[in-house]
Amino acid sequence: MSNFSIGLGAFLGCHNLESIILSDSVTNIGDDAFNACTRLTSITIPNSVTNLGNEAFMQCTHLAYITIPDNITSIGEETFLDCFGLTNVTIGKRVTSVGDGV
Repeated sequence: MSNFSIGLGAFLGCHNLESIILSDSVTNIGDDAFNACTRLTSITIPNSVTNLGNEAFMQCTHLAYITIPDNITSIGEETFLDCFGLTNVTIGKRVTSVGDGV
């Protein structure tokens, strides 16, 4: 199985994106990957992901909850900045680095 990264700004500003289920082949969510996806309410991140990039979900104002899987070790800067609807965050046990402004 190939490993994939969701690259820099891949879905930046996709205002109509409401829900995401990522494949087990995704290992990295890059900087600004889902930044300003203002209607995004849910995302399923598989255990294969090890890194959440800077500002990856910044300004996802309707994102209500997120589970950070156990394999993620790093959460970038401002990853959830301005996620005003975020009420429930579950962080996996292997996170060793959390950036400023998360």
